[in-house]
Amino acid sequence: MKFFSLLLIGFFISVAAPAQGSWKVCLNNKTVLKTSTENEEKNIIHINAADLKKKNGFVVNYTDQKKKNDWERTIMIYDENDHEVIQQKGTKFELSNADLRAFFQQSKTLKIYTWALPTDPKLKAAVRVRRVHLCTLIFE
Repeated sequence: MKFFSLLLIGFFISVAAPAQGSWKVCLNNKTVLKTSTENEEKNIIHINAADLKKKNGFVVNYTDQKKKNDWERTIMIYDENDHEVIQQKGTKFELSNADLRAFFQQSKTLKIYTWALPTDPKLKAAVRVRRVHLCTLIFE
């Protein structure tokens, strides 16, 4: 019985904590951050008004270390009060500079997070998920 319990716990740990991937953040077709390490103190991107006047946009590309077909990734932006601003499903998150400028009018600091959930509703209800901090955007 102990072996079965340990096996079951091991299964849920492996399902609930999939391996972390890597991500690349681009602003106006220029890579401003490329990492696979979650670090709220280092993964900071400073954006000024001139950056947001350009025609290109803001893109986050997330690459899973191990692709799971029955899981769905979400990337979202939160404001400085930890309220969700916007979310997009998938491994690519895109925003126009006009949209990003509008978000900065509400909050000068935006944090970008991601998580993955299983598409099976029963498994989704049993899994506890932690959001992964990708980067922090600071408007100057």
